[in-house]
Amino acid sequence: MGKAKDKVQKKLPKPEDVALAKPLVQKLAHAKARFAKLSEKLAQGGEVKKSDPKHRAARKRVKRAQRKLRETLKYAAQRAKAAPAAEAPAAAAPGA
Repeated sequence: MGKAKDKVQKKLPKPEDVALAKPLVQKLAHAKARFAKLSEKLAQGGEVKKSDPKHRAARKRVKRAQRKLRETLKYAAQRAKAAPAAEAPAAAAPGA
């Protein structure tokens, strides 16, 4: 069996630099705070069961917010990459 290929990490812009990501960062922070509060509450009753419906729902809420943020950053990176490529042929055409 062969060795798995190493994936190249994509360079994504910082959420502060992307206008569409700012509300998602707030939503993620809110979801994380809610998850931490719930985990703390469940820990008081004993061991936290990861299969607990409330725990699962809160964790899913965090994961969903993270996924949406990452998708938005990928979208912004793709648009930034495509913008200079679209401007280059337009700049070359009038001079020809």
